[in-house]
Amino acid sequence: MFKAIGIICILIGCVGWGNMRIRQERERIRHLQTMQRILERIKTEIAYGKHTLPEICLLLTEINDTSYQNCFRRIYEASVEGGSGLPALWKTEFQAFFKGQPIREEEREVFAGLPDRLGFQEETGQAENIGQAEAFFSRRGRQAEESCENRTKMIRSVSILTGLLLTIWLL
Repeated sequence: MFKAIGIICILIGCVGWGNMRIRQERERIRHLQTMQRILERIKTEIAYGKHTLPEICLLLTEINDTSYQNCFRRIYEASVEGGSGLPALWKTEFQAFFKGQPIREEEREVFAGLPDRLGFQEETGQAENIGQAEAFFSRRGRQAEESCENRTKMIRSVSILTGLLLTIWLL
């Protein structure tokens, strides 16, 4: 009786671990898509709207993702109040935000270092640099989406097999 309950608990735990990993992979794809849309909007606002980055942060408080909304709101409020420069505010805010997110280190650095890419005085140069970052996230998002199905199958299989292996080993 106790062995059966133990086997069920082990299998449920391993399958739950696998589902958590799959959820993290899907969350990463969602973040990549959101970051690409944000960069596309920033590029458009710089190139056509001729807005500054603090103004764009205020405009980005209207996006659908509340966690990003809050980041942009804090950046805008801190830049209006003064204090440290916008690149430092941006980097600090997004490094703290990305700590608990399933995003790879290179992707974190590219997004958190975005204001450093705006070294040009004219809008077209700034928009081109942001366009490069947008293309980077677009590629990463496509790659993640393409591999998601196979990774999902692999993670499910490994989690179930791990559960079976643990139950056999512990019997």
